[in-house]
Amino acid sequence: MNSHDPHHLTQPPAERHAPIPGWLLTVGVMLAFWAGGYLFFYSGGFRGDVFDPGQITWGPVSTGPVAPPDPKVIGKRLYTANCAQCHQASGLGQAGVYPPLAGSEWVTGSKNRLISILHKGIAGPINVKGALYNNNMPAWGDGAPVPLKDEQIAAILTYIRSEWGNIADAIQVADVAAKRKEIAARTSPWSEKELLALPSDLPAVPTK
Repeated sequence: MNSHDPHHLTQPPAERHAPIPGWLLTVGVMLAFWAGGYLFFYSGGFRGDVFDPGQITWGPVSTGPVAPPDPKVIGKRLYTANCAQCHQASGLGQAGVYPPLAGSEWVTGSKNRLISILHKGIAGPINVKGALYNNNMPAWGDGAPVPLKDEQIAAILTYIRSEWGNIADAIQVADVAAKRKEIAARTSPWSEKELLALPSDLPAVPTK
């Protein structure tokens, strides 16, 4: 073909279709998944009056003072997270290994001894409901890997003293705090003999 042919000079060059880079395609897919997940969890059902579906209330909204949280509800949550693995959700423990809390004289009896146990733990044999258990219980107060606060210990003890048929009054945060201060220097767990030597009643908490 002649290089001066007018048809040759006016013919546009053929376009090349370059493939989409792999990294760009990967980023696009990831963004699509993220957007879908975000809409699923945070769309509020696509309602204009919703931010969190779990917070929807029906009827008039109360503007009065907020009721304090129920310590038994908090105690159950903390018990499930920290204690149920050994003592079971049923409070029955494991025969010959972990003592029961349901019907336990240690749970419904002396508050002083019960609070002391949670603070520093137990080592060695202990009699519970006529059966001998020879295992260790870790401390949940000072010295624990993740110490529980006074409010948390009080909530757990209040829960187990009123669950599984147990009937005993609540544990006060002030009593847990006073016991923590009283035995702060102790670095070892209790033995059954030491616990039984403690006074059954809690010492009076001084009023401010």
